Amino acid sequence: MAYLLEHHVFLLKATLATLYESVAGLAIATIFSFAIMIICFYIPRFMEFILPIMVTSQVIPLITLAPLFILIFGIGYESKIMMAALICFFPIFINFANGVKMIPRNIMELMFIYNATKTQLITRVYFPLSLPFIMTGLKVAATLSVIGAIVAEFNGTEIGLGKNLFLAAKRLEPELMMNSLFLSALLGGFLYISIYLIEKRFGKWYLKA
Repeated sequence: MAYLLEHHVFLLKATLATLYESVAGLAIATIFSFAIMIICFYIPRFMEFILPIMVTSQVIPLITLAPLFILIFGIGYESKIMMAALICFFPIFINFANGVKMIPRNIMELMFIYNATKTQLITRVYFPLSLPFIMTGLKVAATLSVIGAIVAEFNGTEIGLGKNLFLAAKRLEPELMMNSLFLSALLGGFLYISIYLIEKRFGKWYLKA
C-alpha cells in the first residue's frame, strides 16, 4: 500500500492507458461482431463460410501475434487496441451466433406468417432475444480485453500496466509487480461489473425470469 500511495500518479497513468486500450479494443470487437452477424442475417450462407474460419483461428495462440501488431501499427495505442480487439472478437461473435440459434422456432414461424422483413427480424427478434448470449460474450470479452492489452504492452509500449509488469520482472521489483497485478485485476473487475450493470439496465426481462 505504501508503494501504491508513493507512486500513485505513475501507476494511475499506466492504469488509464491500459483501460483506454481495453475499452477501445472491446468496442471495436463488438462493432465488428455485430457487423458480421448482420451480414450473416442477410446472407445466411456467409455464416457457413465464416464460422469454420473463426473456430480454426482460435487454434493459433493469439498472443504470439502481438509482435506482428507492433511491427504494423507501432508501439503506440493502436497495436494494443488491435490486440485487445482480436482477443475479444471470438467470444462476442460466437455467443451472438449461439443466441440466434436458440431462438424458438415458433417465433420465427410467426414472423414468417406476418411477412417480417430482414430489418424487422434483426431489430425485433435476433438482437433482443439474443441479448442474454450477447451479454455473456461481452462479460467474457471484457476481462479478455485487459489481458490482450497487457500482453501487447509486454512487447513494447510507452506506458501501461503490461510495461510495468515486464520491467518489474526484469528489474526484480516485487512492489511494482504486485501493485501492477492488483491494478490489472481491478481493471478486469471494473469492466466486468460495467457490462453487468449495462445488462441489468437492458436485460430486466430475462434477469427477472
